[in-house]
Amino acid sequence: MLALLLLAGCAAFDFTESECRGMDWQRRGYADGFGGNSPQDLRLARQCGRFGVAVAQAEYLKGWEAGHDEWYRLMGSIGID
Repeated sequence: MLALLLLAGCAAFDFTESECRGMDWQRRGYADGFGGNSPQDLRLARQCGRFGVAVAQAEYLKGWEAGHDEWYRLMGSIGID
């Protein structure tokens, strides 16, 4: 549960230019989905757009869907809907 809270908390911080440029968009999407967050692609586009970095939206959403599906199964297995 602590890992889930930490992942969810990550959504509150801005990314630096180097983080945006080195972003693995599918992994970032997975982390957001597994943290129980809604897709953050628009927020990331705003943040990383400041540095001229575009979000690979298809990759991000593919990762988010996989992470969210896993999070949903995990929550269901421990009785949380």
